[in-house]
Amino acid sequence: MTELHDSNTRRELHTLKFNDKSRGSAGVHAVDVADKDCEKCQICFLKSCAAHGPPVFLKDNPVEKGHPSRALLSVPTGLRVGPSSIPEAGLGVFNEASDLPLGLHFGPFEGKITKVEEEANSGYSWQIAKGMSSHEYMYGKDTSFANWMR
Repeated sequence: MTELHDSNTRRELHTLKFNDKSRGSAGVHAVDVADKDCEKCQICFLKSCAAHGPPVFLKDNPVEKGHPSRALLSVPTGLRVGPSSIPEAGLGVFNEASDLPLGLHFGPFEGKITKVEEEANSGYSWQIAKGMSSHEYMYGKDTSFANWMR
């Protein structure tokens, strides 16, 4: 795991490797320190805002990796995936719950780790920095391994 340090450099990317033994999986999560601002006071934090506490995450519905419809079935309760009203945008995510709290976080994006450039350019990938000159991709096109964030 890459250690996170509090810093005044707000556009620094840090990569966290995790091993989720409860799911029998491992993955990589990229964290942008600038994305860790408290929505209420706009103060940058690493784990928890001193005034407002830790961020709140909306968890995916649990679906085993390998299930052919995992991506659609993993949509958290209260959200819905459906056709977007934006021309040529494909699918969108819509809130069907009452109100979502300010600062609610979604994710992480899930899929398969790859270094294949064609998969990276598919529209279903996030680039993960592994140091200054190395990277790989979280590839989410395969609906049996990706979650709803694809």
